[in-house]
Amino acid sequence: MPQTLFTARAGGVSAAPFDSFNLALHVGDDPDSVRSNRKTLANRIGTEAEKVFFMNQVHGNSVAVIDEKSNSSLEPTADALFTSTPGIALVVLVADCTPLLLKSEKAVAAVHVGRRGLVAGAMEATLQVFERAGIKRDEISAELGPSICSDCYEVDLKTYEEVVEKNPDAATSIEQHSLDIAGGLKANLARAGIAFDYSKECVKHDPGYFSYRNASRTGRQAGVIWL
Repeated sequence: MPQTLFTARAGGVSAAPFDSFNLALHVGDDPDSVRSNRKTLANRIGTEAEKVFFMNQVHGNSVAVIDEKSNSSLEPTADALFTSTPGIALVVLVADCTPLLLKSEKAVAAVHVGRRGLVAGAMEATLQVFERAGIKRDEISAELGPSICSDCYEVDLKTYEEVVEKNPDAATSIEQHSLDIAGGLKANLARAGIAFDYSKECVKHDPGYFSYRNASRTGRQAGVIWL
């Protein structure tokens, strides 16, 4: 039975401005603090740190398949992780982007969806991996964790128009030119026939989360999924 977890900012050992449960090694935090936080995460979900897999996220649509032969110390460059192996936990890190967890009885995936991932089709590419594994769309459901809301994600007008041209469901208004990434993603999931639950929490509004828009030097929270 798939299980999921969305982490928040509190509960770790990292010092400011990464206080305190930062799970990212690439943001300038003390590596020993991050490793301690990652061990805490593994303990929280009842597994070993070696069975928790992270990725080097690049705002694309590549999907890395993780199995019993995979090495968790070698983080693949990808924006989605997929596994059908019980006991392996997959992690997506975010500070404003939408953490998307896809689940079925046979396989699970953790997907990183920001504005570029939305346009690039990170979710759709991951669904194709499920399908190649013989898992039908009606066997898959999704969870969307806390992310930045459409009122807070203002971009320049050119970027707004480029994203909305590809995904009209991410639109707000020309005057506001803020993007609704979670809204665009939810519309894509609905069109794909995937049932979903979603968080209405905005990470920029809520100080209990890391937000890059609040502070560019900050930590990352996670969406975690495992069989």
